[in-house]
Amino acid sequence: MPKDIVDIKAALKLKGFSFLISSRVKGIKEGIHKSQHKGISPDFLEYKEYSHGDELKHVDWRVYGRFDRLYVKKFEDEVNLSWCILIDRSGSMGYASSENSKLDYSLKLSGTLAYLLLKQGDAVGIGDFSKNDLNLITPRSGMINLTHIAEKLSSFSAFGKTELKEAVLKAIGKTKRDSAFVIVSDFLMDLDPIEESIKLLRAAGREVIALQVLDPDEIEFNFDGSIEFVDMEEGTKILVDAGDIKNTYRKRMKEFIQRLKSICLQHKSRYVYSPTTIPIEDVLIQIAEK
Repeated sequence: MPKDIVDIKAALKLKGFSFLISSRVKGIKEGIHKSQHKGISPDFLEYKEYSHGDELKHVDWRVYGRFDRLYVKKFEDEVNLSWCILIDRSGSMGYASSENSKLDYSLKLSGTLAYLLLKQGDAVGIGDFSKNDLNLITPRSGMINLTHIAEKLSSFSAFGKTELKEAVLKAIGKTKRDSAFVIVSDFLMDLDPIEESIKLLRAAGREVIALQVLDPDEIEFNFDGSIEFVDMEEGTKILVDAGDIKNTYRKRMKEFIQRLKSICLQHKSRYVYSPTTIPIEDVLIQIAEK
């Protein structure tokens, strides 16, 4: 397991949890996600090792008698899901008030999620976006795909402006309908393109999960005195007295986060608040089910 990309401790704490979607999905391949096809007699496909939550009625006791291990039958009416994790690598993601930047945190968050999704049998793809550029590994299943994902994540660096809508349009064209999109970003941009992007994904039949990664400085604005701030995407500078604007900044940031949450809720998507100070398992457990 790639130690620099996958948070092993977080993954172990999430053992026994599954990552599902709210709607039923189409398909005929085996997996943990129930198909929307009804009225068809399910056909037995193969075995998988028993894990917590599997129905005991599907345990093959004859196989248990031979191997002294529990195995359950997998059927055609259980399908794998395809996940696409899009990671914002624009300049603002390079900000860090401590050792690790927002991008560093996002990479480990994404790598750990990818590992857990692959482990449950789903297909996972990884994409990074900035400016009008999108680089995407299309979703594939199998733990061997984790090596390719880890290599790609390790190559990311923060640069350029955030262009979410263009990246989403390109990703839709390269992924299957009924897939789930996880967008990992600070979302520090105008709300209109964010809402347009979510609407595009939902109209195209994709589930959406938004993980908003923020540095503590961006949340609390714990600065004092006269400070020059530099826009990490455009390079513009502004000199301010931090004490004069602290309360106003905090209020507007809270309002911005609340509006982003509301947009996600309005379009039947999930929002997850993901400050870089909280353990990765505490973020992922919000989109997992026991």
